[in-house]
Amino acid sequence: MTPHRSGAIALDVALYLVLPLVGLFVWGWDWRPIVLLYWLENVTIGGVTFITLRRRAAAGEPVGMPASFFVMHYGIFTFVHGVFVIVLISLIPVITNTPAAPFDPLWVVLAWVLTTLIQWFLALRADPPQPAGVGRAYARVIALHLTILGAVWLIAAFGLPAIVAVFLVVLHAVIDIAGLVLGARLTRTRVAS
Repeated sequence: MTPHRSGAIALDVALYLVLPLVGLFVWGWDWRPIVLLYWLENVTIGGVTFITLRRRAAAGEPVGMPASFFVMHYGIFTFVHGVFVIVLISLIPVITNTPAAPFDPLWVVLAWVLTTLIQWFLALRADPPQPAGVGRAYARVIALHLTILGAVWLIAAFGLPAIVAVFLVVLHAVIDIAGLVLGARLTRTRVAS
């Protein structure tokens, strides 16, 4: 693993594991800032994938999906899901009649912007460029929908306490670890072939 890649993974752990746990236990978050953060992660992954596709194409490597098609398709896909996430964050407390204190997403968004810019910089500087990983970008959206949003619905529908949102953080970590393990296996298989 290159230093750039290990740095990117450390940033992921800090932002998508440590920050939500601190938010839950120290700042009194409920599930809403966590879901917002995890949706924003899709934008980061899409940006890294786009950068990688462009760099690999510029180097003359076959990349499969053109970067322009990816950014258009993934951008629309992520935008629509972002609207869904914002509606979910706003309406579930009303629909389920669950009291929810207002939250200010400013610090979540600022932390995300900072780490995203670093991730994109690392993707630009990676030598050699990372594997394109178009599948990883789409897998993240599917994982978000099937697990995170389903868990949110259960938390809100049953009026479970906010601390149950730790489940979301653990679920996200498990999905990330599984993705890293599978990605490493696929890379080893390709190299061995």
